[in-house]
Amino acid sequence: KATEQLTEMSQWFFDCKQAKKDGTQPPRRPRFCKKQPRVVFDWEKNYVPRKQTEPPLPVSKPAQQHTPNPYVYDALASPRVVEARKKRPSLETSQFGDLRTTWTQPADLYPRGFPYFVRGRDSARSYISELFQTRITMYDGAMGTMIQKHKLEEDAFRAERFKDYDMLIKGNNDLLSITQPQIIKDIYKKYLVEGGSQLIGTNTFSSTTIAQADYKMEDLVYELNYDSARLAREACDEVTKMDPTKPRFVVGAIGPTNRTASISPDVNDPTARNCTFDELVEAYYEQCVGLVDGGADILIVETIFDTLNAKAAVYAVNEFLEDAGIDIPLFISGTLVDQSGRTLSGQTGEGFYASIRHAKPMCVGLNCALGASAMAPFLKRLSDCAECFVHVYSNAGLPNAMGGYDDTPADMARENVVFAKNGWVNMMGGCCGSTPPHIKAIYEACKDFAPRPLPTLGPPQMWLSGLEDFKIGPDTYNNCGLPFVNVGERCNIAGSRKFKRLIMEGKYPELMDIAKDQVEAGAHVVDINVDDGMLDGLAAMQKFVKMAVTEPDVSRVPFMIDSSKFDIVLAGLKWNQGKAIVNSISLKVGEELFIEHATLLRKHGAAVVVMAFDEQGQAATKEDKVRICKRSYDILVNEPVCFPPEDIIFDPNILTIGTGIEEHNAYGVDFIDACKTIKEICPWCKISGGVSNLSFGFRGANVIRESIHAVFLTEAAKSSGMDMGIVNAAEMLALKDVEEDLLEMCTDAVMNRTDKATEQLTEMSQWFFDCKQAKKDGTQPPRRPRFCKKQPRVVFDWEKNYVPRKQTEPPLPVSKPAQQHTPNPYVYDALASPRVVEARKKRPSLETSQFGDLRTTWTQPADLYPRGFPYFVRGRDSARSYISELFQTRITMYDGAMGTMIQKHKLEEDAFRAERFKDYDMLIKGNNDLLSITQPQIIKDIYKKYLVEGGSQLIGTNTFSSTTIAQADYKMEDLVYELNYDSARLAREACDEVTKMDPTKPRFVVGAIGPTNRTASISPDVNDPTARNCTFDELVEAYYEQCVGLVDGGADILIVETIFDTLNAKAAVYAVNEFLEDAGIDIPLFISGTLVDQSGRTLSGQTGEGFYASIRHAKPMCVGLNCALGASAMAPFLKRLSDCAECFVHVYSNAGLPNAMGGYDDTPADMARENVVFAKNGWVNMMGGCCGSTPPHIKAIYEACKDFAPRPLPTLGPPQMWLSGLEDFKIGPDTYNNCGLPFVNVGERCNIAGSRKFKRLIMEGKYPELMDIAKDQVEAGAHVVDINVDDGMLDGLAAMQKFVKMAVTEPDVSRVPFMIDSSKFDIVLAGLKWNQGKAIVNSISLKVGEELFIEHATLLRKHGAAVVVMAFDEQGQAATKEDKVRICKRSYDILVNEPVCFPPEDIIFDPNILTIGTGIEEHNAYGVDFIDACKTIKEICPWCKISGGVSNLSFGFRGANVIRESIHAVFLTEAAKSSGMDMGIVNAAEMLALKDVEEDLLEMCTDAVMNRTDKATEQLT
Repeated sequence: KATEQLTEMSQWFFDCKQAKKDGTQPPRRPRFCKKQPRVVFDWEKNYVPRKQTEPPLPVSKPAQQHTPNPYVYDALASPRVVEARKKRPSLETSQFGDLRTTWTQPADLYPRGFPYFVRGRDSARSYISELFQTRITMYDGAMGTMIQKHKLEEDAFRAERFKDYDMLIKGNNDLLSITQPQIIKDIYKKYLVEGGSQLIGTNTFSSTTIAQADYKMEDLVYELNYDSARLAREACDEVTKMDPTKPRFVVGAIGPTNRTASISPDVNDPTARNCTFDELVEAYYEQCVGLVDGGADILIVETIFDTLNAKAAVYAVNEFLEDAGIDIPLFISGTLVDQSGRTLSGQTGEGFYASIRHAKPMCVGLNCALGASAMAPFLKRLSDCAECFVHVYSNAGLPNAMGGYDDTPADMARENVVFAKNGWVNMMGGCCGSTPPHIKAIYEACKDFAPRPLPTLGPPQMWLSGLEDFKIGPDTYNNCGLPFVNVGERCNIAGSRKFKRLIMEGKYPELMDIAKDQVEAGAHVVDINVDDGMLDGLAAMQKFVKMAVTEPDVSRVPFMIDSSKFDIVLAGLKWNQGKAIVNSISLKVGEELFIEHATLLRKHGAAVVVMAFDEQGQAATKEDKVRICKRSYDILVNEPVCFPPEDIIFDPNILTIGTGIEEHNAYGVDFIDACKTIKEICPWCKISGGVSNLSFGFRGANVIRESIHAVFLTEAAKSSGMDMGIVNAAEMLALKDVEEDLLEMCTDAVMNRTDKATEQLTEMSQWFFDCKQAKKDGTQPPRRPRFCKKQPRVVFDWEKNYVPRKQTEPPLPVSKPAQQHTPNPYVYDALASPRVVEARKKRPSLETSQFGDLRTTWTQPADLYPRGFPYFVRGRDSARSYISELFQTRITMYDGAMGTMIQKHKLEEDAFRAERFKDYDMLIKGNNDLLSITQPQIIKDIYKKYLVEGGSQLIGTNTFSSTTIAQADYKMEDLVYELNYDSARLAREACDEVTKMDPTKPRFVVGAIGPTNRTASISPDVNDPTARNCTFDELVEAYYEQCVGLVDGGADILIVETIFDTLNAKAAVYAVNEFLEDAGIDIPLFISGTLVDQSGRTLSGQTGEGFYASIRHAKPMCVGLNCALGASAMAPFLKRLSDCAECFVHVYSNAGLPNAMGGYDDTPADMARENVVFAKNGWVNMMGGCCGSTPPHIKAIYEACKDFAPRPLPTLGPPQMWLSGLEDFKIGPDTYNNCGLPFVNVGERCNIAGSRKFKRLIMEGKYPELMDIAKDQVEAGAHVVDINVDDGMLDGLAAMQKFVKMAVTEPDVSRVPFMIDSSKFDIVLAGLKWNQGKAIVNSISLKVGEELFIEHATLLRKHGAAVVVMAFDEQGQAATKEDKVRICKRSYDILVNEPVCFPPEDIIFDPNILTIGTGIEEHNAYGVDFIDACKTIKEICPWCKISGGVSNLSFGFRGANVIRESIHAVFLTEAAKSSGMDMGIVNAAEMLALKDVEEDLLEMCTDAVMNRTDKATEQLT
């Protein structure tokens, strides 16, 4: 291709010069891309080229097994055979004394083995294979030339039988087999005896109903074929008898007819045709019946000038052979009409061969049209490509002026010998002008040359064709240098609005221009799809294809006939002479119809696209794509279909990424991964797909779409073996042409490397639209969003050496009892903590209590039950250890709804009051928790129903609202201890009674801590987003009191449940852990969130992952979801929680969604069916029910799920800082900022010291405007928002609280984590207590002394915050590298060890970024000192982070923003890439990537930051 490419490039230079002269737009530069390597699969590497001993075999069993043709046709009962035989003449009319159709010979007629042949005993296929490899075999010569020598007139053609025929019939040579049989038989014998032919063709060139219609002799077709074949049979048998070592064979000749299916007979209408494919098939089938009935050994489809006719003929032949259940070798002979080397319908010899290759002809070749010398180059090309035997029978030169042929036998022999000499042929003969002497002369000239050897078979290749052939193999590349086939999409209604409009308007000539443009632009194949509800697709497909095949610039390439309707596909195929691809079939129609469709397409020789659909629908996941494609492959390549594997193209469904729906993000990488697996397990198959589907979410933004495609195709084609796809070839980009920032974003999106990819591309997409609009409006275009190529980061030894750890239990809380698995003694009498004592002041008196004692000791005798799992004894065994083993042994059942069961009792006000509250001064019906006091038997009975009938092993206490906050609605705050104690004690008694019945299944009391009826994150006042009706401290106090009652009552486990506001949950877990610390015991903690709708978020706006990240510091033993949604709606969110949780996971869903009356309609069977998905997918360790569920529901879930294994604990990866706002944010190896650095941008603009505007607005109390500043930061690329309100003129405590309370209600702000920033610890703490996410606190340090430092750090750990530790100590701020390292290491050692036990991954050191460029010499090293210290600190403090206030560095150049941001770019690139700096307080909107820094500034800033020269400050100044 080199010369062609250079010529094209040369022409482009000339065209550019001309365009410059003319003042016109220069043409687009031709694109030639470097070829990319492709993945090679094992089945390719291991393929061993195969030496053929015979040509490729047809798929039929008789052919595959070389079953001899029995030559007994009497009993053939196929309807089509029967129909053809209806045209048999009567015995009175026929020239023969019988109409026999049996030609078998006695098995002992001749000796066994080559060179002898006996019909019925020997396989003609095997014999011809040996014959053609033994010697060049002679075919006969021209029948017409020999007939002309008899100079027959009209009466000779008519004879007696047709003497009164009503039209002239002279010239109907085939009729002579009936009217002059002796002449015909004599000609046969002359070729056999004089010419030395071993195979002779029957006189049936025009013996089809189509050709005989010219003489109105359609009804004679059977007789013409039968008689001609029978005469040849007799002649061959008579001559064979003379020399049985040279058996003679009858070749049933099937001519092209006198009509063409590919060429219009009307110059004004290129879509007109005078015959159809089906008419041709019918005519050829009828001819086959006559020829075979007459005794033909072989069939030859000859003189093919239109390959579509040949395809119809081979289709008919193979249909007949299938109906007859026999094997007859098929030869096919094409005719190239002139020196172009093409058929009349425009195909090259190679294109012709590729089009009919599916028929597995035994021999293929050329005949007629040209003399031998003119044929030579084309025969060579055919010989070079054909996998079977090759023949030639040329004319005796070119016709003279009179239409005769002048070549003598010697001339013809001389011209033909080149074929034999070069080893191009296995069979030779003559066509027009040749006679027996010509054949004899050729034989004599060629007899000493060896026949053409069968070629060694290379690996299977898809071999398509239009007018030209197209092999898809290792050397197939597209215009972007990819090993990929471009299937042009623009002739697809779904791929081009212009195409759709034109086809709707019926403008077919204009449609051809679209097709031509595609081919010119680089489409290897043209996709044709006309599926539209407003269009007659059948008619449109046929018209388009019929016109397209007459346009050489279109039809030179293969077509993809594309429709969801199989009849349209078939209609398109039947007008296409090339080997096309059909798009598509699939298993969605069921296996039976799938097999039928596939078999039909194989018979037509089409390659096929198989969609990854089955009876259940479309494959979306990698697993389903692979499963469906493998199943389809196994059906296709095996019997009965026997589809060539190289002609199978799987389309595993390219689905749209970037939709905003999280599960769609993996569609690109799932396709790529599936592609590779499918190719690995389905040898020789191809993979395709509709590439534009991938980027459909960005329609209108073509640059983005094509960039996405470039990334996707490069990865899919190079690494996973994707072979082809439907694309817009003209618009395709090579990877090298994709803009740098788009390349990074698109790679993120396609490979699903980050969940920010869609957001970034959407922003970029909007920018393109805004630029278009600006151009229209004549305004300044907006600034381009910035996304830079990701820079590598330094990796420290402790990262490299980390070994992922298989968990045997969930992560443990930091307390010693938890760490050491110390059994809870269940002895609480002596608890003396002031808060415990305070809570117990609300104990009822013995006279008031329902119980005869108020015991707080629940220990059991150590020998009560045997030691070891599954037994459990309180005080002896660790509940934590037991639950760990239980939850890893089986999915454990929790209980169901308490409220639903209470409702079944239909209790009225008096039942709630009972005797004790009969005179209470307000209505208390609905206070279900009170029933533990007033109706204890009902509550205990419900507990026991869940334990016994439901099979629950853990039951929750009836204490959902048993806090002072919730009970305030009933003015029953003083009952809180009693409510919790009584409910827990009733549950304790019920569990112990049921455990006693079966000690191998101990039952556990789970103390239920509800969300209260207030929220700390949501304002109750629509006019004031900072209003709240409870505080964090109030929640902590209420929850602490509840814990005391629950534990005193005998609870084994505590669960914080139905969390719709994570700040409430954080208060609850703070209270629980405070209580456990005060009590010095270990009680497992479960936490259960509630996602309120299909957004998958809590009422306070957090995602499931954000919720988990916010409470993860509490080290819950089990986390999960409950309430709000039915099981089916919960599934995607539970999966996501299961994917991220490091501990056990539970679910207890509602019994469906509430009906109009607020009830729940799901039956136990319904609920079990919906819940089983959780168990089946291995997402859970504990299951139960929430609203609407009852013991039968729990039992049904248990029965449905009992055989599934529980969710295994995940392997723990390296520690990561895991922050959250409304969404979670993990800081790890894949965290990058908008400059491509491995760096977290902490936005500085909500910091009084970082923004004058912020300072002015907060001083003025304009909080809504402050939110706009915060939003702008997040939009500009801040991962975290820094909040600092430290100013002597401001009430920092009030300002911090107000700002945070408002910010958490703004989703565009609070979706990211906050950095609560103050030098005053009380302000930090106040901010933390209004933030539901996991925040960073900035800062603490040793300057307050070690004792207070430890106190601060411990408090922050309890709140779950990450912490910035300044490099200050009692002596002051660290300025030198050595001091920075020393103070940070000392701080680290204090923090990670007891008593603080701070997670090292949550420690952020700020080693003080100090100002350079001040003119003071010792300041010059501050930049490089920080960078060096940063690296050392990271090396010696595993998993810590490094941060700093970046603007400090350049403070000496304030006012010169370009210089400042250039200094920052140099500093951050060096610090982040080489030294591991993780984050910093920056102005994200103004940051520069290193590549954006001007060249001279880059040099100067590097000098300054790295202190390379003492002139740096002067230059920058």
